[in-house]
Amino acid sequence: MWEKYHYIGCFFATEDFYKKVKKYRKNPLEQQIEIPHITFSYKPDKVEESLFGTAVRVWITGYGNDGRNEGLKVKLECEDPVLQKMSEQIKIPHITLAVSKGEKAVNTSRLKFEPVEPMELESFFGGCTEEKRVIGRKRL
Repeated sequence: MWEKYHYIGCFFATEDFYKKVKKYRKNPLEQQIEIPHITFSYKPDKVEESLFGTAVRVWITGYGNDGRNEGLKVKLECEDPVLQKMSEQIKIPHITLAVSKGEKAVNTSRLKFEPVEPMELESFFGGCTEEKRVIGRKRL
């Protein structure tokens, strides 16, 4: 059954994710993103729910923080060819870590990302509803 999704993309185990990326963060911003993710599509018209739960490998390659947005530049690798093609459509793959008051997560893609020591993360493809419920979650 198709639900209305706010966005679809890659999701992480939140607590574990923030522990792992702590080493990259310089002057963390106050409003941390509660559901860290990589957006594939915002308010999508069509959703391939059959792919939900599929593993996606993510490598952190850069860090940026301009005082308004804080995020990580990433590289994705999907074993599923449909997901791989979807991931290649993302202009600047990134994860928003936090924003300042009044700022929007969508602006994270405009950051100047400094290269960092790469780290691989586990994620899964899924969707997030308007009610902030993640669909497709699997144990990571």
